[in-house]
Amino acid sequence: MYGRGNPNRADRTQVRFWTSDVAINVPELKARGVVFEEYDFPTFKTVDSIGTSPGIRKSAWFKDPDGNTIALFQPE
Repeated sequence: MYGRGNPNRADRTQVRFWTSDVAINVPELKARGVVFEEYDFPTFKTVDSIGTSPGIRKSAWFKDPDGNTIALFQPE
């Protein structure tokens, strides 16, 4: 842990929940009102709210009510 000037927000993922199938979890959570982040960078892009990158099979991110980033993480 470390102190921050604004304790309610961080500039990176605060917690990751490991799952066996992000592609099933995302639609289920969207149906319950969770709004997922969408990213479109030259080296990383989400498709239907799910991103893939080397070393990470699939991940999806959303914000909690305080603006902290929460991730669903499916390891390779």
